[in-house]
Amino acid sequence: MRAGRLRTPASLLELSADIRPCELDWLWCGIETRESVDAPAHNGLRAPAKITVRAWWDERLRAGRYLLAGDRLLLIDDVRDFTGRRAEVAITCSELVGLPSEFRPLEGVPVACRVHLTHEAPYRDDMGQTTDYRIRAEVALIEVGRPQPDDQLLVGGALYSVSTYADDSDDGVVRGLWLDPVG
Repeated sequence: MRAGRLRTPASLLELSADIRPCELDWLWCGIETRESVDAPAHNGLRAPAKITVRAWWDERLRAGRYLLAGDRLLLIDDVRDFTGRRAEVAITCSELVGLPSEFRPLEGVPVACRVHLTHEAPYRDDMGQTTDYRIRAEVALIEVGRPQPDDQLLVGGALYSVSTYADDSDDGVVRGLWLDPVG
């Protein structure tokens, strides 16, 4: 790999035990977006197309950590040392994309985040039957932690209040929320 290809500075982040982002360091990398006409449409915070990132070998690069390059947030899915000499790695990432938003916790400081909104999402009861259609959001835990009821999200000029978690939606990376419009 030629050093000239590593033109993008990125922060290496991990989610701490208390669900807070921890910056481990920064590194130079090369981000290659795979463009495809067959890529499915976004139906959540994770973009369906994978991203390839090249970097110098570093033992701190491992699955489950994040790269923040400008406004791009990448979840590291896999790291391969393809030379076998601990010189260069190819990193496969999932990109977390959404609407630029602001998370406003009931107690704490507002933070910028990205949100994927689904209007008219089916709301199911304990028996799995659709009982209503509501606004569902997906947020990245690395950005907002674990939102609580009555916290708020400002998305595209509209203010929403978190009513509850979307059941079984927390996978350690993304959390689903049910929202109510404010006002």
